[in-house]
Amino acid sequence: MKSISMKVNPLYSDMDMSIQFHFEFSKGDCKVGEAMVSTYAMDNQIVYRKSHGATAASIEKCAVIDQFDVLGELGEVSMKKLRHFLKVIGMNEVHAGYKMNRQKSI
Repeated sequence: MKSISMKVNPLYSDMDMSIQFHFEFSKGDCKVGEAMVSTYAMDNQIVYRKSHGATAASIEKCAVIDQFDVLGELGEVSMKKLRHFLKVIGMNEVHAGYKMNRQKSI
């Protein structure tokens, strides 16, 4: 996974009230692909957690991969990095709302 670098650009969409992430994948100095992911709060799914004598509420979130375009075999490694990032930021569910576009390496 270290051979591919990933740049993340967060965006806010007023239209559907979601946070979107634009990902750029590179190998060395060459861009090998990109992806767009939208994140949403899941309706009626609030989780209450107790810690140190206090109760905190958090809203469950999910992600939808809107676009995923990566060259050749690098798609699998790039998707693994993408899913890891989404897990780290607390996305409990990840859905694919895209057609995966992969180009053959030359």
